[in-house]
Amino acid sequence: MEEEWRKGAWTAEEDRLLVEYVKLHGDGKWNAVATLAGLKRNGKSCRLRWVNYLRPDLKRGRITPYEESVILQLHARWGNRWSTIARSLPGRTDNEIKNYWRTHFKKKGKPTFRNSEKLRARLLKRQQLQQQQQRRQQDEIGMKKIASLFYENGNKLSTFDESSHELLQTNPRVEEEVLPEAPNDLSIWEGLWGMDDPHGYISTNRAIYQHTLPSHLVLNSFGTSFHV
Repeated sequence: MEEEWRKGAWTAEEDRLLVEYVKLHGDGKWNAVATLAGLKRNGKSCRLRWVNYLRPDLKRGRITPYEESVILQLHARWGNRWSTIARSLPGRTDNEIKNYWRTHFKKKGKPTFRNSEKLRARLLKRQQLQQQQQRRQQDEIGMKKIASLFYENGNKLSTFDESSHELLQTNPRVEEEVLPEAPNDLSIWEGLWGMDDPHGYISTNRAIYQHTLPSHLVLNSFGTSFHV
């Protein structure tokens, strides 16, 4: 009596048993699955379940515009050879590609090469727009980072100015001690009178300066004044 195989939707327990079987024995030995894994499924059913739903390298989500353009170009060359087309789209199964084609293009008729070129141009333009949006977003992020750095540096400078102002308020002599006192006129003349004067210019100026001094001050020979 031929063994009856289970049909219909797979359960989570069946998926778990199939995954464990492939981990232990690898994929390809599908005829031994019923005996070794305890599944009441035939080899073909196990293979399709693994290839189309359970293998770890499957690509999830919708077909991208790029993948769609590949499907159109390869279908124009290979026709309904879905397994051949699937080799050019890693992570996509032949069954997934076939279903996508029948859903989106079968009722529209077989596309010509010219229509494929037009579609590829539209897809390329769409990709360029997406890349421009990504670059714009990256530029905005960069500008925000630069603005943040300027803001932080501005706060540091503001804190330094406030600290300096507080220091001067608490000790007003700090500024006076930093700046040297400018010499008065008398000290300038004293320095000049201490120099050699072969032509008598400085002596003449000393006499004029001495004449303008009050009567109680007298210049000595070195040009310095003292009280009398």
